[in-house]
Amino acid sequence: MYEEEKDNQYVFSEHFDRQFLEELYAGDTESAAEVFQASLVQIVDEMKLADEKVAEGDIAGVRKIYHKIKPLFGYMGLLSVQDFVQHFEDQCRDSVLMSDIQIAYDNIKEIIRSALSLAREEQLKLNEYNNRRA
Repeated sequence: MYEEEKDNQYVFSEHFDRQFLEELYAGDTESAAEVFQASLVQIVDEMKLADEKVAEGDIAGVRKIYHKIKPLFGYMGLLSVQDFVQHFEDQCRDSVLMSDIQIAYDNIKEIIRSALSLAREEQLKLNEYNNRRA
């Protein structure tokens, strides 16, 4: 038996809010895999745009991008990352100069890089699980 299975049902890795994901997807691992894939692509694309906004000194633009990607972490069961993004979004709202948020920006990017790595691994596991069931 694969470690991600329990009674032939997929079990999300410990890095994710398992209960939330089980309630959200109700065993529909194909939908979960699709949402993970779409979220990963969108987050990566949006973070590239955020880097451009940072280079332009556009704090409001950065905040809007992070506001846009925040729920995607929830859809992947990374609720703590979602909270970190909210905190960064609040910092953007309360800041005037890019230098005020540069350290926070570097920190949130690192948090997200780690989260994306975990999400990619989970998406691969979901795909493997779904392929075995097909």
